[in-house]
Amino acid sequence: MRKKFNKQLFFSIFFFLLFMGAVAANELDLFKSLTTTQVVMAKDVIEKDTVITNENVWIFQMPNELVTDEMYRNVNDVVGKTATQVILPSQYVSAKALDQSLLRPTAEHEFFPIPNAWLVEIQGTLRRYDQVNISAIYAGKQDAAEVTFNSSLIKSEYILEQVPVAYVKGSRNEEVTGLQSGDDRLYGTQNPSNIQLSLTLENFKVLEKLYMEGYKFVISN
Repeated sequence: MRKKFNKQLFFSIFFFLLFMGAVAANELDLFKSLTTTQVVMAKDVIEKDTVITNENVWIFQMPNELVTDEMYRNVNDVVGKTATQVILPSQYVSAKALDQSLLRPTAEHEFFPIPNAWLVEIQGTLRRYDQVNISAIYAGKQDAAEVTFNSSLIKSEYILEQVPVAYVKGSRNEEVTGLQSGDDRLYGTQNPSNIQLSLTLENFKVLEKLYMEGYKFVISN
């Protein structure tokens, strides 16, 4: 005689197995892996110009909705790179906080000092590792202090864009940094007196030619 199917027993076993599976998944952090993404964070304060080691960083499981593309996921992607700004404890490490080899001389790029006579001024907010745009304003034979910002005298497009700043130094030949912290732009340790940019020789010649034609330059970031 055919046995009657026991629905109650079947559902009891089914839900028991489902419960045990959920418990096991929770113990193994399977749910967490679906709702979070690992992100590289700073353990302690990482000062500007620090070469990052494994001791400086740790992995944090961040909720997926808070994760952005600029966050590093793998420790190996940041170890060995140099911090270009202060990274605070438990702050995620981003690409903009690390030297992306922009300031390492290559076969094409070199560090060129820009003569002060070429510039309208050197802004006190500029810092090493900045990426700046360069505008040209016709000055004729005027000194930099006499140049007026008449829109008709300014070239309509940037002469150069996203140029890495290699050095900003003061009169004592020391790097200009923020007085309160490495990324403080309101109060500098000293006034900048000279600047070096990472340029190709062709870039530098473009600036030189424009200067000879009567232009001076404004650096903005």
